[in-house]
Amino acid sequence: MNAAASHQGLTQASATRALLTACSVARLGSDQADLLRLGENAIYALPREGVVVRVARSDAGEIEEKVAKELAVARWLMSQGFPAVGPRDDLPQLVRAEGRLVTFWEYIPPSQTEPGLADLAMLLRDLHALPEPGFALPALDPFPTMWRRLEQAHGVRRQDVDFLSEACSHSEAAFREVVGRHPAGLIHGDAHRGNLLARGEQVLLIDYEAVAVGPQAWDFLPTAIAVDRFALPRSDYDAFCRSYGQDVTASEGYEELRTVRELGMTTWLMQNAQSGAAAQEFALRMESLRKDDRERRWHAL
Repeated sequence: MNAAASHQGLTQASATRALLTACSVARLGSDQADLLRLGENAIYALPREGVVVRVARSDAGEIEEKVAKELAVARWLMSQGFPAVGPRDDLPQLVRAEGRLVTFWEYIPPSQTEPGLADLAMLLRDLHALPEPGFALPALDPFPTMWRRLEQAHGVRRQDVDFLSEACSHSEAAFREVVGRHPAGLIHGDAHRGNLLARGEQVLLIDYEAVAVGPQAWDFLPTAIAVDRFALPRSDYDAFCRSYGQDVTASEGYEELRTVRELGMTTWLMQNAQSGAAAQEFALRMESLRKDDRERRWHAL
């Protein structure tokens, strides 16, 4: 991995440098690139080119495996007729640029259709019914990603990193015990409303980086947690449960799985919590985790 990229982390400036280099390789115009999201990856839209560009955090071996898996899953989902967004295979893929990996995806123009929780529930039901693909998928394990984030943490208080490290250590054994008791199947791994797009009247499930084999209850956690953390009306959650046919909050091990998911959400935010709204939100989440306050409102960023 490029040492400078590792030290700097994924910032808008460093991601943009990788974008420009990769677009030059692919002969794409990038002068009107629009940054859609900066988190585990940087996501840019190039509407004029009909392309979305994903800039990964690094080009390290484990990141390369994850990105290659994401491409393979997208192609497989499309071969199954599942409503997915595919890679732009007419362009070079897995481009190395500025110590990062860059991939190119189909651009979905904005739509007047607003995907809802019922759409998410139905897409998850269809996804969970698919057979496993003809290539190996990893077992669900969010801890390596969280440990990497903590090891590379910068610009946040050391005591916060230490607290999160201890919390991860405490939760890991309980997580593995719960996972071992649940039947395993195909899961999206990061199933929330933000990973839905509309193409006309059709709703698409996007972002296949976390696709794995594990307890399908994991895919319901973001919606269940949103009731307490993000003020999702209970009636909306109940409708989601009716659409899918299951309520994860009533399942064995829910509290342990929820704890791990919230640690993942907080370490994700930590990567960009050096200043501004992200720093304020990170401080709020840390306070609620320290106090074990399960109902403290968080804010989506």
